[in-house]
Amino acid sequence: MASGVNKKLLAKTDMNFFREFTANAARAARMLGYAMAVGILVVFIVVGLIGYLAVRNYMKQQDINNINAELAGPEYAGLEEKAKQLQEELKQKNNYFYALTSMRTNVDRTADVPLEIPGILAKSIPSDSYVTDYAIDGSSMKLNGFSFSYYSPVDMVNMLQASKVFTSRPIITVTRVEQTDVGKADAFYNEKTGDIIALNNYYSFKIEGTLISKVYISVGRFLNGSTVTSLSGVETTEYTAGAEYSYTEGINTYTAGGVTYNLVKITVNGTDVDAQSLANIKAANALSGTAKENAEINLYYEVATAAAPSEAAK
Repeated sequence: MASGVNKKLLAKTDMNFFREFTANAARAARMLGYAMAVGILVVFIVVGLIGYLAVRNYMKQQDINNINAELAGPEYAGLEEKAKQLQEELKQKNNYFYALTSMRTNVDRTADVPLEIPGILAKSIPSDSYVTDYAIDGSSMKLNGFSFSYYSPVDMVNMLQASKVFTSRPIITVTRVEQTDVGKADAFYNEKTGDIIALNNYYSFKIEGTLISKVYISVGRFLNGSTVTSLSGVETTEYTAGAEYSYTEGINTYTAGGVTYNLVKITVNGTDVDAQSLANIKAANALSGTAKENAEINLYYEVATAAAPSEAAK
């Protein structure tokens, strides 16, 4: 006889299935509740952050509006025009200050040179030499001439030094030249005696020496351009003749009136410094030399500009 279906077993299986289904559903409901809670919290945080930023931006905008309103008031009216006027006034005062310091420099550089120097020079020229020209600029004497002897220019300097003409050892340059460099052919013919002056050796000489014990180096700073605009007064310093001088402040860059300038050119006594010397000064960021005579050094600048962005930065 065939066995019948165990109804109790089937009922038990169905109950287990529904129990497991109910547990899974409850678990899913809890997870969904957690997810909804997290989502609501995130939404709340985002909404709060947006609200905070909106309030903050509103307050910033209010501050900007207040500042704009203040700047539009009568106290700040024409401020830009006033700044231009002050800039022009500063320019005029710089030029005036430069004029005053230049006059003071001229007073300082006025040396007490003995008036009898030309007479002393005339008595000190050797018989086999003659001076073609000489110049006394207040602090130094330069003379040029010719001689039939290589050592005669040295003898002349010794005679000048016996009268204490130079305060430091002068520079003597002697160069052998041709007869035609000394003068034309008729210059060597004596019409009275019929004698012809003919020597084998002719020398050109140049003598440079300081006449005073103190020399003055003046340094001025200018804006480079078609018109002369001073950036500062003239800085004049006294040195013992032959001493070394050095300037290390405000060489490559100089700041005046809140504006920064870069060095582009230098002149010494009105002559431009060559490109290599200028490069050496920029590399050392210093100006130095020997105080042999009064010197006027002018530094010329241009307004510094911001460097262009590199390709990598772009």
